[in-house]
Amino acid sequence: METLRSIIAIFSDATCERTMVTLEETLTVTHDWAVDRLHTLCDMKSDDVLESVENAHALRMEFAEWLDPNVEDHEVYSLEYLGEDD
Repeated sequence: METLRSIIAIFSDATCERTMVTLEETLTVTHDWAVDRLHTLCDMKSDDVLESVENAHALRMEFAEWLDPNVEDHEVYSLEYLGEDD
């Protein structure tokens, strides 16, 4: 059985196009940050190496779907903002 992968984002109809560009940029920045942070944690020379490795493992598990090299593309689901307008 294939695992479905999804990312959820929130936006309103009025800003859909602008938000999708921003969303794509945000996803790229977040992905790159996660990869860089994993490298930093694994290369860290600290008194508590086990803590650094545990933190890297937790981050890897949180971003597992994004970091899977066998997944070429992810579906992105967006929800309409339901809060009060300013």
